[in-house]
Amino acid sequence: MLARVPAAALFDATRAGAVALGLMPRLWAHAFSAGPSKPPSDDAAEAAGIAAAAEAAAAADAAAAAARADADAAATATGASSSTASPSSSAAASSAAGLGDYDSYLPKLVVFGGAGFVGSRVCQQGLAMGASVVSVNRSGRPHTTGDWVQQVEWVQGDALDPQRAWKDVLKGASGVVSTLGTFGSNEQMYRICGEANMRLMDAAAEAGVPRFAFISVADFKFPGGWHAQDFLLKGYFQGKRDAEQHLAALFPSGGVALRPSFIYGSRAVGGASVPLGLVGAPLKAALSVLPTKTLAGIPILGAAFVPPLSVDTVAKAAVNAVLDSSVPAGTMDVWDMEKFA
Repeated sequence: MLARVPAAALFDATRAGAVALGLMPRLWAHAFSAGPSKPPSDDAAEAAGIAAAAEAAAAADAAAAAARADADAAATATGASSSTASPSSSAAASSAAGLGDYDSYLPKLVVFGGAGFVGSRVCQQGLAMGASVVSVNRSGRPHTTGDWVQQVEWVQGDALDPQRAWKDVLKGASGVVSTLGTFGSNEQMYRICGEANMRLMDAAAEAGVPRFAFISVADFKFPGGWHAQDFLLKGYFQGKRDAEQHLAALFPSGGVALRPSFIYGSRAVGGASVPLGLVGAPLKAALSVLPTKTLAGIPILGAAFVPPLSVDTVAKAAVNAVLDSSVPAGTMDVWDMEKFA
């Protein structure tokens, strides 16, 4: 996270900068003097520099006085006067009034499903990258312990809520990451993997959010133009693919669909931690010596050569996809995710 700088210190630095800028003409005249045959300074430039410095200092003092006056008026309304406070606290209060809320300068990241396996890592990575993180999920604040939980703003809400009770959290967001997905009946899978994600995209586009990313699924190759959704888990795969098309239409220059295969890490299931890394990490190491991107193109059998990714790699790639405008829009496969993580 970015360190907080005392407001008073920022104001003093600003005033000093204004004075310094006012003296620049004087320094310029000294630096570019023609040499010994001319006086060491230009009287006109020196006078102008001194006048500008005085003017800048006066302007800074006037701004400070105005800010203190605002702080005094606010304090008087609550029964206390800033004139009775210590000089340092008065300066901090006045300069803070001019600078506003520091948190408002941080990029805002909204995560849907932030209490889940992938979503929790997305929240943590967002915080690590200096973002202000808000998570929307059906259970609200999770029971997970950790400092990062305290730093996230938790909002209880359902992506399929027709009233969009959570829509206000999208205001001012730099980007949105959706980690929504589920397994079950085809109807249930399509509703969450497809409809829920598409509704979030609609809401984000309406709120003017510039970038949106969601966790899709790898595109496994089949012969004859067939796709995975034609054979198994139709609601899951079809929902993800339909959401990808919707994303491309709404966010042509700022939408990223991440396509991981097997994601490994410690996953909480029913109160127990399942160490998926015991399988994923060795498999990834074994595949690292093979030309996996080429082999993955083999119909049907190629699915076995799509490398697994750690949950942290997926999370980093997702956060970069929405906070870094240089990340290209479109689909991001497992090899691209390692590149942008």
